[in-house]
Amino acid sequence: MTASDILFTPVKIGDIQLKHRIALAPLTRSRSPGQVANTLNSEYYSQRATPGGLLVSEGTTSNATGIGYADVPAIRTSEQARAWKLSTDAVHKRGGYIFAQLWHVGRVSKSEFQPEGKLPVSASDLPAPGKEAPRPLSVAEIEEIVAEYKASAKLAVTEAGFDGVEIHGAHGYLIDQFLESSSNKRTDAYGGSIENRARFLFQVIDAVLTAVPATKVALRLSPFLDIQGATDPDATALFTYVFTQLQSRNLAYIHLTEPTWGAWQTGEPHSQSKLNVFRHLFKAPLMLTGGYTRESAAEAIAAGRADLIGIGRAYITNPDFVERTRAGHPLTPFADPKGFYSGGAEFYTTWKTWEEEQREKTKKAGGKTSEIPGAGVPKEVAQL
Repeated sequence: MTASDILFTPVKIGDIQLKHRIALAPLTRSRSPGQVANTLNSEYYSQRATPGGLLVSEGTTSNATGIGYADVPAIRTSEQARAWKLSTDAVHKRGGYIFAQLWHVGRVSKSEFQPEGKLPVSASDLPAPGKEAPRPLSVAEIEEIVAEYKASAKLAVTEAGFDGVEIHGAHGYLIDQFLESSSNKRTDAYGGSIENRARFLFQVIDAVLTAVPATKVALRLSPFLDIQGATDPDATALFTYVFTQLQSRNLAYIHLTEPTWGAWQTGEPHSQSKLNVFRHLFKAPLMLTGGYTRESAAEAIAAGRADLIGIGRAYITNPDFVERTRAGHPLTPFADPKGFYSGGAEFYTTWKTWEEEQREKTKKAGGKTSEIPGAGVPKEVAQL
């Protein structure tokens, strides 16, 4: 079995049998004006869907206070759920599966996105780097947000047609703000001890599980990732507790972001990842994301360190990423133009598949081509 072959072995998540182990990682793209998913979003996800493959949607706002950026989608009303069905139907038509990522950014938001222009909310009044100081959530508000997560999860599965939901508990957003001691200075039942700081997370999970079967619920976390000011000096103890408690929830999968996340942080190679200390704690299948290459993705699966690998930036520029990997074709290089994260179709749905690229080259050559596929492709192009 070649390195590529192992990425194309089946794996089961929840009640879904996947045909390969490459997933589209959640990617904020900001192409949903008015917080409503649209036909352009549908085209984007359809382009990246594969038979038996998993896509995870961009973060979709599940709470009134949760929005943090312009033109991100939401799933809080039936209208928003029906709009998302354009995308889920398109993915299913191509034989794929898609989970909705439920998202609350907490203190990373701005007053301009908040109801009545109020301050963003968080566990405490400590600001994220470069952000305005938030207001601490009251216990009553925490309970309201938990109920909103439940309602959004139900909408996602019953009306929007998603195959499941992934709760975003990572990257310094609201759930992570409660978990990490650097951002949680509460003195009530939601602060202080690890058990208290994890209380909000498990209330959200357990509420969602009353509306959606565990086979359709996943969770994303980011141990050791220092981002947006949410950190903990004893992350091993914190997340050991969290992962131990998750065992009884029987979730569809757990999704972890590597501490060496793309270009933002560097460190040890994936084979020596700090996350390896937790591997024995998982009953649910494990997805890893963050700076993987074809080789490191296959190595992680072969070594048993992961069951799925989520691919982000390379899936932007290569809508046929899965097929390119299967065939060994080179990837369209990744750059970081501003248009990746705002705008319209350009840098979103205009990326070409390998076959489209070859047809264009043949046409330009007058029906002839002497190019050898993959020749002269720099090594960095293979970065995922």
